[in-house]
Amino acid sequence: MTWPWSRPKSDAPFYVDTPAGILAADGTHYHTTEPLLVEYAGPVLEVAGLGDVLRRAGAWRRAPQTAAVLALPFLLLVMPWWGALGVSVLLFALWAAAAPGIATPRVAKLLYVLENPAFQGLLYIGMLSAFASSGQMAQVWAGLGGFVAFRLGAVAVVSKPVLEAIWSTLYPLPVADQTLRSILVREALRRGIALPGMAEIEARVRSFWRKEK
Repeated sequence: MTWPWSRPKSDAPFYVDTPAGILAADGTHYHTTEPLLVEYAGPVLEVAGLGDVLRRAGAWRRAPQTAAVLALPFLLLVMPWWGALGVSVLLFALWAAAAPGIATPRVAKLLYVLENPAFQGLLYIGMLSAFASSGQMAQVWAGLGGFVAFRLGAVAVVSKPVLEAIWSTLYPLPVADQTLRSILVREALRRGIALPGMAEIEARVRSFWRKEK
């Protein structure tokens, strides 16, 4: 079944492999190369496809934003506007802090659909129209402001210094690479595939990362 808001895959490659790493079409830079991933995670990529794996990793990186955007209108139904905004920001921050280490391929696939602007726009039009018709204008403006702040990345920019400090403590790799690692490992576990070379991938990723610094 094809959902009306789902995005069809393009025939164009989703990523470009460069000497400095993989650059995905969503703008994510991974500090590894396609040959390296094929060398150490080839069995997973044969069945999952590198393009699909990168799509899911990118969707998971944006999962905190997606979760906060989807939760906000429902929080506005049951809480004062200021409480709903506070809880949605807290949800974003907590998910963002934990996300790189808990990426799940199947959930990431769902998030790739739920983050679609058309789907989210229809949700907000319906919910905010209902608030407006009942005279709850504070909810309307809070919902609209929260939607814009999350979608345009303002919340991510403001919280970035704190999150980077947390990430550097929790994870040995850059966030994008840690997310990709989690996707590959869980995809391998789900399919019963061993990945004995993952430690080597991590070592080379760290080498790429140090060179850029």
